[in-house]
Amino acid sequence: MSEIKVLDENLINKIAAGEVVERPSSIVKELVENSIDSGATEIVVEIEKGGIQEVKVIDNGKGIIKEDIPKAFLRHATSKIKTENDLFRITSLGFRGEALASIASVSEVEIITRTKTDDWGYKAIVENGNVINIVDQGAPVGTTITVKNIFYNVPARLKFLKSETREQMYITDLMENYALSHPQIAFKYIANKKLIFLTKGDGNLKNVIYTLYGKNTYENLIEVNCSKETITLKGFVGNSKLEKSNRNYQSLFVNGRIIKNKTITAAIESAYKSMLSINKFPLYVLQLLINPEFIDVNVHPTKAEIKFEDEQKIFKEVYSCIKDALINKEYIPTVEINYSPGDINNAISSTQTSFLNDNENKTFEVSNLYKTIEKNQSIFETVNDNNYNVNTYKQDIENNTNIFDYSNKISFENVSDNFSKPILNKYDSESNNLLPKMTVIGQIHFMYIATESIDSFYLIDQHAAHERILYEKYFNEFNDTGINKQILLTPYIIELSINEKDLVLQNIHLFNDLGFEIEDFGGTSISLRTIPNNFINKNYKEVIEELVANIQSYENDRLKSIDKIIYTLACKNAIKAGDKLNIKEMYSLIEQLRFCNNPFTCPHGRPTMIKFSYVDLEKKFKRIM
Repeated sequence: MSEIKVLDENLINKIAAGEVVERPSSIVKELVENSIDSGATEIVVEIEKGGIQEVKVIDNGKGIIKEDIPKAFLRHATSKIKTENDLFRITSLGFRGEALASIASVSEVEIITRTKTDDWGYKAIVENGNVINIVDQGAPVGTTITVKNIFYNVPARLKFLKSETREQMYITDLMENYALSHPQIAFKYIANKKLIFLTKGDGNLKNVIYTLYGKNTYENLIEVNCSKETITLKGFVGNSKLEKSNRNYQSLFVNGRIIKNKTITAAIESAYKSMLSINKFPLYVLQLLINPEFIDVNVHPTKAEIKFEDEQKIFKEVYSCIKDALINKEYIPTVEINYSPGDINNAISSTQTSFLNDNENKTFEVSNLYKTIEKNQSIFETVNDNNYNVNTYKQDIENNTNIFDYSNKISFENVSDNFSKPILNKYDSESNNLLPKMTVIGQIHFMYIATESIDSFYLIDQHAAHERILYEKYFNEFNDTGINKQILLTPYIIELSINEKDLVLQNIHLFNDLGFEIEDFGGTSISLRTIPNNFINKNYKEVIEELVANIQSYENDRLKSIDKIIYTLACKNAIKAGDKLNIKEMYSLIEQLRFCNNPFTCPHGRPTMIKFSYVDLEKKFKRIM
């Protein structure tokens, strides 16, 4: 008896749907692309419960005539290509003729459509891929497709979907990209009956960027308008102020199609080399126009991948366009000083250095300048200022007294505000610490603190050490009552992307426990009212964005997410390599490190110190054999 059987059409459609319809965002993608291909100038997308319950797409395109409605839901039925040769010059977003058939095979579909030549429209119900009823229906010109209960008949696929919130974020990201790739179309996006965003459709890409990313991004854009032998590249890239911690703000479109391509991404990021901080990424929204004969979009059912006839040439041309745009932008700001007393002339001249920025006039307030000078004066305090001179030091060495007694040198009440008092109340018992008492010798290259104990010499990485101190401090506070807060004198307004703001508001209690009290400020903005106590990093927007990125990266592992978030806070607030420390600050840092649970590494495993034995030093100098 033969074991090979021909599968029935219904099962074939469900199998094929697995390639095209991965999740609700796949449905939105296919329906919106059909609307764009139909010549629509207005597209409305409404979703319920992350699109799992319902997806509705409304457009004012050319519509479908009654005779073609049943054909539209057949596999490999399309109006966009007719012959084999058409595959080599595809200009439409869709062309396979699989989308509607795949969607209808795994969900319940209703379509209402009308062409401009018809006096009325038609409504059809589709079940299991079959059009079962077509009736007359009053309707405007265009098409409305409603998809309900995705994967209702394929429960194995349904259980692999993410949470409603996560599925909505995928759709939001997709809708943002369509709005950016087609600024001439007015998009209206509604989720759970709440308006997420609305674009004008006036063809101005910069206005769309303002709507989606906010004023700060809008004001720090560099226009790209470049034509080469093979390509034309148009759009905007961000200046150095818009450097990001991930690639979520990178949108690339090839002939209007949303594309992920490693070659082009590498070319753009190479052009930014030395212009951004380490492990930071540029923001860009770019449209690459190229002859369809030089590319192949028929690579994958999702059409998210693309092949170029000559990738090396594309790399060079994209790199050249981005590099030219960045170099031709004037980055050196003009510094205006309203008041310049004689004793701060040197300080003023030191600020007049070139750095990557927008061509804006910057005004340094005199009050801030005085604060900088006062801070610098305290930075250069020496051991002699603390009544501890070289002769006293030598005498202590000889007598082996007092030199390793920290309490005789300084009290915590006199320490700079940048360093909090000991993390743990362990100073009553020396048996609890893992390091010996140390005497600070000095700071090397403004990166390392040189110290000594009775029998050893240490080099301590000031950034790694402070990271460890803050990490344990924040972790203990978080597990107790939440990280201690300080109220901002004036609430700080932060503009985020739509997805970032949604994620912040969904995790508002977590942010509160981390020391950040946040309120919705409308639009894409939030209002920050408190920060962690003694938080010296003033770039609150960057900190919040990194915390959001950590929540996204570890959404399925809350403990790991919290650990990563607390580490990020510690890293952002720790002193950096190159920061000048006075003797009080160095002593405070070392003493706090001694009483950490793990003083030997920073939170991600890098060593905080290197130890040199005096015996080994004497051997090196051949004092002993």
